[in-house]
Amino acid sequence: MNYKLKNISHVYFFEILEKYIKDIEVLLDSENSILIEFVKKSDTLIQQSETHITQHIVPCTDIIVDLLDKEYNSFFDNKYSSYGFDKVPEIRKEIERLDRFRKSLKLVIGYLSITETLFDSNSLAKIETISDKNDFILSKLNILFGDEMYSIDQILEFNNIKYRDKESREIAEDLHRRGYVILKSRYGESDKVKISVKGASYIERKEKRNKNNKTKSELDKKLDNIIDHLTKLGHGQEIIFNEIDELRELQYNLPKKSWAQLLKGKLIDLALSKVISTETASSVYEYLVNSNFQLLK
Repeated sequence: MNYKLKNISHVYFFEILEKYIKDIEVLLDSENSILIEFVKKSDTLIQQSETHITQHIVPCTDIIVDLLDKEYNSFFDNKYSSYGFDKVPEIRKEIERLDRFRKSLKLVIGYLSITETLFDSNSLAKIETISDKNDFILSKLNILFGDEMYSIDQILEFNNIKYRDKESREIAEDLHRRGYVILKSRYGESDKVKISVKGASYIERKEKRNKNNKTKSELDKKLDNIIDHLTKLGHGQEIIFNEIDELRELQYNLPKKSWAQLLKGKLIDLALSKVISTETASSVYEYLVNSNFQLLK
C-alpha cells in the first residue's frame, strides 16, 4: 500500500505530531494532577493524535492506527513508567496508559518519517535483490538512529516492499550476525531491531560511495559527449582519444580540483599543438568543469 498525505505538507504534518508528543510530556510531568482532569486531557490528546493521522493519510490508516497503544495494562508494573511513582494508584494507572501511548506514537512517527511516498507521492523504492533490501532497511534504520527498536516487517510494509513469510526475521538475524543491527530478542520470531554503530558506519560509507559513483558516471557521459562533438568537428585524432581516456581513469584517483588542473594543462597543450582551436579548448573546459576559463588569452 502506497501511503500518501492529503491536504497537508509533510513538514506541517510532522510538526503537529511532534507538538502532540510535547503536550503529552507536559501533561505527564504535571504535578498535583486531578484524576478527572488528567483523564479528560489525556483522552483529548490521544484522540487528536489519531484523528490527525487518519485525516491526512490515505488510502487506509488501519495498520498505522493499530500501532497506537491506547489500552490499559492488565496488571500494574511500577517500573514500566518513569512518571508518577508518588501518585495514587488510580492516577498512576492513567499516567502509565498515556506514557504507553506516547511511546507508541513516537514509533509511529518514526515509521512515517521513513515512508518515502509521504515525502514524494511518486517515489517508489527500487528493490531488486536481497542485498538491495538489506541496504534499504539499514538506510532507514540509520535515519532513525536512537534507542527505539523498529520492526523490519513494518519498515517494508510502510514502503510497500513485498516480502515472504518470516523473511523479516531472517533479515534481522542476518544483519545481526554481521554486526549491523542489535536484536530486541535473540530468540523467538521478533524482527524488532535498531542499527548498530558498525551498521551505521557501513551504510554511510556505502551511500557516500554511491553518491560519488553517480557523480563520476555523469562525468563519463560528459566525456563521451565531448568525443562525439570533437569527432563531428573533424578532430578524430588518436591523441585526443588517448588524452580523454586518461582523464576518464584519473577521475577516480584525483581530487576534483586537481583533475580540473590536469584537464586545463592537456587542453592548453592540444591548443598549442593546434590539434584543436583555443575556442574549442575553452568550451570543452567550461562544459566539463562548469567554470569559465579563457585559455591562451
